Amino acid sequence: MRRLASIAAALAAFASSPSTHAESCSGGGGGNGGGTHSGGGGGLFFGGAGLPGQRCEETSDVVGYRQCTKFGAWGMNTRVPHLTIEGGVLVRQFVSRLDGQIGTFSHGSESFSYRAITGAPSRVLDTAVLSTLRANIGLSHGLYAAAEVDLGGLAAPGRAATEMMSSGVFGDPELRQDGGFVVDSLATVGLRSSGHAGSLAVELSGGMRAVSYGFHSRYHDCVAASSVLAYAPVAEARARGELWLSPWLTAGVTVGTSVLEARTWMGGLYLGVHTRAFGGGR
Repeated sequence: MRRLASIAAALAAFASSPSTHAESCSGGGGGNGGGTHSGGGGGLFFGGAGLPGQRCEETSDVVGYRQCTKFGAWGMNTRVPHLTIEGGVLVRQFVSRLDGQIGTFSHGSESFSYRAITGAPSRVLDTAVLSTLRANIGLSHGLYAAAEVDLGGLAAPGRAATEMMSSGVFGDPELRQDGGFVVDSLATVGLRSSGHAGSLAVELSGGMRAVSYGFHSRYHDCVAASSVLAYAPVAEARARGELWLSPWLTAGVTVGTSVLEARTWMGGLYLGVHTRAFGGGR
């Protein structure tokens, strides 16, 4: 019996030896067992190898020193270009294109034609109030390009006289000049300098302007409306300044002058919505 007890004790010790060895390999020792376990199976929670791309990158042996992303990177996707949609209001003063334009209108079965004459030694100026819609795309090194459409009315058209080119049975109609409509289609290139609070920019815009000048005529108790459509090239030098109201919204002001016509100017206010937080500049 004593011998059988000794053999049983020896077998028990031999059977427990592999388990002890496996625990040593798994834990790496009493002091390091927890750390190795956290780096392996615990990687799912602590940025280990459990989830690819989720590892916590440290830049120092001191816990807490990490490589941080730039502020605003959460709102800047480099695969999306910096686009801005702007809307606002403009006031423009430009040279009237009404002088020498010919218009026509009808009263019943009779048709009439007339010529507009400004009759001023200096050029007559029109003043228009316009709503503007503009799309900007950011390029490299602060450059940008934009497309713009402005639509509005003549708040103070340059006055012109009219000369009838035909007469009717009851004589000449009585003509009166009214307001008009303005449409500008422009393309822009500019250079922007950005800061923490906003940006400043200079730009050159060019395109075409269409102006419809309205007239009312009265002839033998009959009233009719007509218009004269005129086109003109547009080229403006501008300066712009804007402030960030939120990571996605700016408010700005723009002023400029024509490079083709003297004594003309433009100015306006606008709001802009951006596809990148702070324009990707922070």
